[in-house]
Amino acid sequence: MKLALGFNPIISVRDAVAEASRADSLGYDSVWMHESLYQRDVVTYISAMASGTTRVKLGSGVINTFTRHPVTTATTFATLSELSGGRVTLGLGLGSFPTVPLIGHRIFPVGETKPIRRIREYVEVVKKTWEGERVEFDGDFFQVHGLALGFEVAHAIPIFVASLSPRTQAFAATVADGVILSPALGTARGTEAMVENVKRGEAKRGRGVERASYLLTSVGRDPARAAQAVKDYYFFAYQLSEVIQPETLSSYGVTEEDLRPLKEAWRRGDEAGARRLIPEEAVEALTVTGTPDHAIERIKEYRKAGVTLPILMPIGDVSYAVNELAPEA
Repeated sequence: MKLALGFNPIISVRDAVAEASRADSLGYDSVWMHESLYQRDVVTYISAMASGTTRVKLGSGVINTFTRHPVTTATTFATLSELSGGRVTLGLGLGSFPTVPLIGHRIFPVGETKPIRRIREYVEVVKKTWEGERVEFDGDFFQVHGLALGFEVAHAIPIFVASLSPRTQAFAATVADGVILSPALGTARGTEAMVENVKRGEAKRGRGVERASYLLTSVGRDPARAAQAVKDYYFFAYQLSEVIQPETLSSYGVTEEDLRPLKEAWRRGDEAGARRLIPEEAVEALTVTGTPDHAIERIKEYRKAGVTLPILMPIGDVSYAVNELAPEA
């Protein structure tokens, strides 16, 4: 089973290199790094991981389309490709909704900010730059006039586009090599609906793309401890309180009424209380959690939903999860 690993930029670069080296030896397909405006940058991670590995592919998961001009991204990832011997994937997305507006860029309303047009222009400029010809491009968001890359791109560099928008997911399949469906949390049923969006784009293009999805993963010998690691994870409580729509979980036995005490505690600033009120069913529905055997069955559910590249995002006992779920274990 083809599997990847994904990490948040909260781990040190040294630790990321160690995890990538382990993934390299255990048969994982690729290692992906998130990027955030206020955390470590993905280019440094990939550079370091490329120098510490020989086989595993390395991807940005993802950079935004605001803080780097597409020509800068093209030259950066062409250089990373050269460094890694052709093992780099450019993963990009519109931008981080909570943080990009903090530096003066608007995400909403989409009728005015035109996210699909922005991503289309970004991908087009990157591809034209990699082709090595002198680029002339005059878009709504990006302009390039008479610039040519000064070195040859020796290896093909796949482009993956990340989005939670149905329209953008369908569009991404028409221009990219892969689509990233989820940044960490999602039910198998919800993922299947996103895959259908991608399939519409695949049909329009006439070929398939890689369908990747991050899966928050907590694996241990003791399922209760593995589940507790998820409950203790700030991001999970935040998502349940602020982001995840109640109807997403209704078919898994979690109602809006079940989530109300948790959300009330969260709004009061009682994070510890909110974590204690997280339903077990929500952990099961949104993550890959439990013993290694159960985790493998859960991964198969996402693959059955149409995910071709599960990106496991391990928390808790990370070493145990990476070793036990390894393709060559």
